Amino acid sequence: MKYFLNIILIASVLIFSACSTEDEGHSHGEDGDHTHEPVAKQPSGEGLNNKNDSGNTSEVLVGAGVITQWTDETELFMEYPELVVGQEATFAVHLTRLSDFKAISESEVQFVFSSERGLEGSLTETEVQIPGIYGPDVVFDRAGRYDLTIIIQGMVNDTLQVKGIPVYAAAEDVPAIQEEEDPNLISFLKEQQWKIPFGTKMVERQSLTRTVTAHGEIEARNNGQALITAPFSGIILPAYNSNLPAVGTQLSKGESILILNPAIQSADGENYAQQFINAQAELELARKNLERQKRLFEREAIPEVELEKARIEYRRVLIQFQTINEIVQVDTSSIETYGESEQSYRFELTSPISGTLLESYVTPGKQVNAGDPLFLMADMSKVWLKVNLPASERKSVAAVGSASFSIQGDDQIFKTDELSGRFISKSSSIDPKTRTISMIYEITNPDGSFQTGLFADVHVSTKESLNTIGIPVSSLIEEEGSFFVFVHIAGESFEKRRVITGIKDGNMIEVKSGLNEGEHIVTVNPYQVKLASLSSEAPSHGHAH
Repeated sequence: MKYFLNIILIASVLIFSACSTEDEGHSHGEDGDHTHEPVAKQPSGEGLNNKNDSGNTSEVLVGAGVITQWTDETELFMEYPELVVGQEATFAVHLTRLSDFKAISESEVQFVFSSERGLEGSLTETEVQIPGIYGPDVVFDRAGRYDLTIIIQGMVNDTLQVKGIPVYAAAEDVPAIQEEEDPNLISFLKEQQWKIPFGTKMVERQSLTRTVTAHGEIEARNNGQALITAPFSGIILPAYNSNLPAVGTQLSKGESILILNPAIQSADGENYAQQFINAQAELELARKNLERQKRLFEREAIPEVELEKARIEYRRVLIQFQTINEIVQVDTSSIETYGESEQSYRFELTSPISGTLLESYVTPGKQVNAGDPLFLMADMSKVWLKVNLPASERKSVAAVGSASFSIQGDDQIFKTDELSGRFISKSSSIDPKTRTISMIYEITNPDGSFQTGLFADVHVSTKESLNTIGIPVSSLIEEEGSFFVFVHIAGESFEKRRVITGIKDGNMIEVKSGLNEGEHIVTVNPYQVKLASLSSEAPSHGHAH
């Protein structure tokens, strides 16, 4: 890709030109590589990586530059050699999207240079050989300090500014004092970072509340369960039950779940069908008698007390019939002789609630007795998180607040507050076997992922809280009882640092010493940086792309 930009201003001229095919240092194109030579670090005390008011980094540079800068959306890592008037220089600009820490590609990146004289020139790159690495080639014709504005449009829409880039009139004007590179720094290249799950985070102070780690389990709510039992002695005939619901099936209230045919003889000597017929007959007789008594009372043929007796009798047999038929429906759609014999009845059990079928104790062809369990159902839109709190922490969580938890096999952290959670109960006694106190939270289960029986690691909030430096637990690497983090010194340079930790708040932990506000640390996949630190073949800071 060729760039040639020659802008003549009143005060200065800035020429951008493409690398020639004979240039061994840098080339763009399908067959070109992208190599930048090792660059010396800035002398200390020159303002490298100073913070501006917006929290981003502003640099005042001397000699070659290695720049690392963050905005809310983008990380900039830029390298360039000593800049001398009339000599072509390559800027190696690495751009990372912070939402997923992937290389920025398929974007338009504009580079605008300016000075105290005003705009000096600009160029735009839309195609690069390696995603995330942009390499404008620049020739300056005037010494001085230049500001670079980088405008990104595409994967992110963002603007970054690097101030005070020095350009020298001659090579001998470049400061000779250079700081040696720290041999303890770990090199982990952008190309390596972009290929794996990776992430960094700025160290900040925040409010942390100490939590107690406890074992938990997901359970169905007591008031959200329904045990469906056999209302009478009967037989589950296969001919009528070819589509029995399986465990895990979602059922609606009133939905048919089983046809139960009455047994020839029940345990108490009376067939349930006969009980149903008798209750239905009594109800019909009571209804007709009440209607007759109403007509007689209207003619003043009977006193009011006789009408009231008829009403009371009707209510009694109605309640009796409703009780015996509460969860059983009679299918009469194809029965012409309905009510004339016991054989004319088929009894259909329906779901008493809307929910999930948790257990089935039904076997087609089996005879069951009255009261035998058939199905266990639960409304799983809300579940209970049962926590077994260590007895030693019973006083610290006297005023029970929120809790966070993770489910076995899932690293995601859930918070009871974010799941419309509420505290249900706390046991007043200690389990003698486990030496724990039982606590229960009720939480919503919108997608049904919280299944009964799943174990959970729970972090229960205590009364102890403070404002302190806090970092994600995922940032820590433990070695021989000590904890370490990897501090992001520059785009591809990391430092292993020991930290002293304090209270833990869910997936966050206090750092008492070892870190300063404003530093960046690796929060995702720090183990890969550790492996890079152990590699004897780790590339040096100057590397080829």
